[in-house]
Amino acid sequence: MVRNLVEVSAVPKDDLDDLVALWMAAKVDAGVPVEVAARFAGDGRFATAMSRPDVFAHVARIDGRPVGYVMTSENPFGLSPEPEIAVEQLYVEPSARRHGVARSLLCAVVGLAERSGSDVIVSNVPTQSREAHRFFARLGFSSVIVRRVVGTSALRRRLAPTGGVGAAVDQLIRRRRSLRAVASRAS
Repeated sequence: MVRNLVEVSAVPKDDLDDLVALWMAAKVDAGVPVEVAARFAGDGRFATAMSRPDVFAHVARIDGRPVGYVMTSENPFGLSPEPEIAVEQLYVEPSARRHGVARSLLCAVVGLAERSGSDVIVSNVPTQSREAHRFFARLGFSSVIVRRVVGTSALRRRLAPTGGVGAAVDQLIRRRRSLRAVASRAS
């Protein structure tokens, strides 16, 4: 099987057209409706994020056609004493996968890390993506933390003072769980 040459180039801050098109494709691939992805791309948040001096993007092309991108940021939280590069997003079109595109994009990230003096590259990998977890693990990325996410309203309900209807429901659920645990131990 002959692989096409993958070319990776940095995205200039003033020419985001290819990057925006790929970003929208990534959103649609993740299940976001096209109209919603277009609204997110057009509302200015994308351009604002890309205008930050610590955000970088690279686009991969095969035969001149954009097929993937990587977006990174430097020292995203500013809490680490060591400089680090974070892979914020990595996407390759389904038709271009398994052709070395993601590896080529990560080579650009390594170069960026070396130029910035970073000894560490981090990536947040979606929990449900087994393929992405395997890909990053094969490259030597190890699991360091588990990032948990909760909706604001759900957390507010759980943090609400005890008492009232919510507390009664929580108490009922706890009692049912403990009864189930006792029943399962008995059998």
